[in-house]
Amino acid sequence: MDPSGDARAGAILAIQRGAGNQAVQRLVAGTTVHSKPKSEGDEDKERLKEELSIQRTVTPSAITLTLQRAAFNSTLNKPAPTRSNTASSTTKAKDPTFTGHAVEDKKRQRWTYELDTVEAEGTIQIVYFTADRYPAPTPEDDSGALTNVTSANVNTILKDFKDNRKGIPDHWSAYLAEDLHEDYHWKQEWLKLARKAMAKAESKIAKLKVDSATAATQADAEKVLEPQAKALFDAEMQAARTKWNAMGDSPGDPPYKAQAPAVDALAARVKAHKKAQKW
Repeated sequence: MDPSGDARAGAILAIQRGAGNQAVQRLVAGTTVHSKPKSEGDEDKERLKEELSIQRTVTPSAITLTLQRAAFNSTLNKPAPTRSNTASSTTKAKDPTFTGHAVEDKKRQRWTYELDTVEAEGTIQIVYFTADRYPAPTPEDDSGALTNVTSANVNTILKDFKDNRKGIPDHWSAYLAEDLHEDYHWKQEWLKLARKAMAKAESKIAKLKVDSATAATQADAEKVLEPQAKALFDAEMQAARTKWNAMGDSPGDPPYKAQAPAVDALAARVKAHKKAQKW
């Protein structure tokens, strides 16, 4: 196990929370509603309006329940990071798998098929640059001493960060930028696509059926229906993979935008260090 893994994960979460909190603050600021002061007796009128509104909008015919029976599980493997100035970090996803069972419909004398679980497994291999390309070379979470920053290179570092915060660095980088970039591929791209593919597959699989006369037992029904379910499931997952492979992964694309908070956080440290050193 990577001894710095917990610290790095905590640092990633802190950056993600910081970026998220700023977004929430902007959202709240943009949706503030100002109302005129209420006069005496208005409280009862407002309450009556609310009750009438609820009666009009919440009716049995307006309630729609969508049930998704299968449980979606994901497993992410993250081996210890390696270093290279030429190789890149990678996010790879295995073909998702499922478990399911045949369900007897005695009234209609037939069997249908339902998914129970869907498993999506993947691996993120982080590849860092060599230590001389990070302002804080150790530990691998940008929190250490800025020993690679000098009066001679501080402006070059800051320019690199500014120019390439959403792209590929000329030289200087932030450790956590790699993690945020690859996490985006896994969580925001692949897992979202796989979940949608599962829902589509479930909808199609629910239409499969075999007569009880043809399949007398659950085992018999599963021999007929499971291969059909697998074909539908695999087709949807392959379509999801095709969409994933077509997503952009160039400077300025979403995965590169996702890494910007890590670059910005480290740039702020370098700026503060420059000021403290009076460079």
